[in-house]
Amino acid sequence: MARKLGAARMVACAAPAYLKAHGAPQTPQDLARHPCLTYEYMPLRNVWPFRGKDGRDHAVRVSGPLHSNNGDLLAAAAVAGVGIAYEPEFILGPDLKAGRLVPILASYTAPLGPIYAVYPSRRYLAAKVRAFVEFLAQRFANASWA
Repeated sequence: MARKLGAARMVACAAPAYLKAHGAPQTPQDLARHPCLTYEYMPLRNVWPFRGKDGRDHAVRVSGPLHSNNGDLLAAAAVAGVGIAYEPEFILGPDLKAGRLVPILASYTAPLGPIYAVYPSRRYLAAKVRAFVEFLAQRFANASWA
């Protein structure tokens, strides 16, 4: 069984110092000339999708000095000025709010990624699992980054 809890918005961003030193990309295609911090579990490895205000989709192949399966590590590397990150807002939110990271490519949007709680079956579901899924549903419904 799967219960949808919400959706995560992807954000492309970099540290202010990085943008000062290297400039901000103006289009998704510009990302190919920047060091990007890539995440192992993206649907398409090293391809970042965007949609322009005109409705056109853009998929850009990126590469960079760091590839990881840990979003917090990539966020910390972006804050340190290593490169550009593209991650869910729930990971980057605190750094964006504090100004340690700055969103880029404001004329483009990234797709929403669904967030699910997945469990074996509703039949014979342990009370603690049911309670935990309800807790998650409430937490995601009122998330500050949602």
